[in-house]
Amino acid sequence: MLKKLYQGAAMVTALFLLIACGASQKNHQQRIILQGIDTADIGALVIPDLIIKKGDLLSILVYSDNREATEIYNQPQTGGGSTVGGNAGTSSLSILGRGYQVDNNGQIFFHSLGPIDVLGLTKKQVADLITERLRLYLQNPYVVVRFTNTRITVMGEVLRPGMIEFPDQKISILDAIGLSGDLTNFARRDNILIVREVNGKRTTGRIDLRSADFYNSPFFYLQQNDFVYVEPNRKKPTGNEQVLMRNITIASSLVSVAALVITLIAR
Repeated sequence: MLKKLYQGAAMVTALFLLIACGASQKNHQQRIILQGIDTADIGALVIPDLIIKKGDLLSILVYSDNREATEIYNQPQTGGGSTVGGNAGTSSLSILGRGYQVDNNGQIFFHSLGPIDVLGLTKKQVADLITERLRLYLQNPYVVVRFTNTRITVMGEVLRPGMIEFPDQKISILDAIGLSGDLTNFARRDNILIVREVNGKRTTGRIDLRSADFYNSPFFYLQQNDFVYVEPNRKKPTGNEQVLMRNITIASSLVSVAALVITLIAR
């Protein structure tokens, strides 16, 4: 009788171990990203220029051979191009920062030049446009344009979901995941969703981090205001499933203890 109980307990324990090992190995394989990167056909690295959109805040600095004449073009500017100065502008500047905000018409208002259409242009195109117009007022003008409010939002199965700012003007999906603290153990690596606004319309793309082919995706480099959502996999336990898993763990421990006791008695 004791021998049969011992054999049954041993079989149950072995079954639990086999199931746990098999699941662990499968989960480990699914968590590996960039599989096959050594043999993947990855094209030349192309970093797209960010396109100016409505609501963007641009920092525009003007330089020329005449410093005094240039200072008037480097005044703080906020929403719609209204000049802000003195105490009245302190709160606005602390929120929006120094720059020219692109209005709903895709324009900024620049001193002496009036409204300028910037929607859909790159930083360089705007800089060249302003530089050319300033030749009427300045000697050898030079213009530097930067984004000051580029940000993305990452939600879902990451350790630190939230908003990320990227002042260096470029950020990849891998950078975004790293800045969010990496993916959780329950994150789907094969179906990461990116929501993007293009020409006033929302478009979506999906990336499979397990395949190195995503390097060639137009969504590999993110754009300002992109929304990244990392879906949970089907293995993420609900509240009831967590209780069930805890009960199974307890039962497995009891079976192991029973097997040990039976072994000692049998001796």
